[in-house]
Amino acid sequence: MRCAQFRTALSARLDGESSGLPEARLDKHIARCHGCREWLARAEQLRARVRAGAADGPSPEWSARLLAGLGEDRPGDRAPNGPRAVER
Repeated sequence: MRCAQFRTALSARLDGESSGLPEARLDKHIARCHGCREWLARAEQLRARVRAGAADGPSPEWSARLLAGLGEDRPGDRAPNGPRAVER
């Protein structure tokens, strides 16, 4: 089994899902594989940062940048009680 498969299982475990592998096998791999231990540590840090940020909710500026990057219209782009304003 390759590390990518173990990392997929670790990701599932972090999300509270079934890893699809016996837990002992996954733990044994983590204990032996430096790369997967580092990957897991980074994934846990990222998960903690995302959860901490989610508690506060995204700022309006962050939301606007995200929507702009996705090509979505912003709330101000819509006419009151009507469809989105169209430029001609």
